[in-house]
Amino acid sequence: MSQRSDLGTQAAAVQAVERVLRAERDAEAELARARDRAQAQLEAAREDALAIVNRAAERIARWQRGHGEALDRRLAALRDEAAASSQAQSVPDEPAIGAAVARVAARLTGAADADEDDVAQ
Repeated sequence: MSQRSDLGTQAAAVQAVERVLRAERDAEAELARARDRAQAQLEAAREDALAIVNRAAERIARWQRGHGEALDRRLAALRDEAAASSQAQSVPDEPAIGAAVARVAARLTGAADADEDDVAQ
């Protein structure tokens, strides 16, 4: 009987080992599938991040173009105003400025009133 029980024990041991090996293979296969899913999710996240960066870059470029064009228009308008202005085209006349300062000073000090009185008499 001892030989039969040894055979039965050995058969049970073989089955147990086979179950363990099968469980290991199944676990390895599941782990491989999990890695594949994780890799796919990682790749999708990278693609999403790249799409976000590309959209942001496009928006920034549009913003810069728009503001650059507005700046160019404003600069052109300022240049046109400067070109049309006689003050921008000629150097100030020092004697005329001196005479204007003298007239303003005379008005502020009351000397202009005295000059007008002299002219009126």
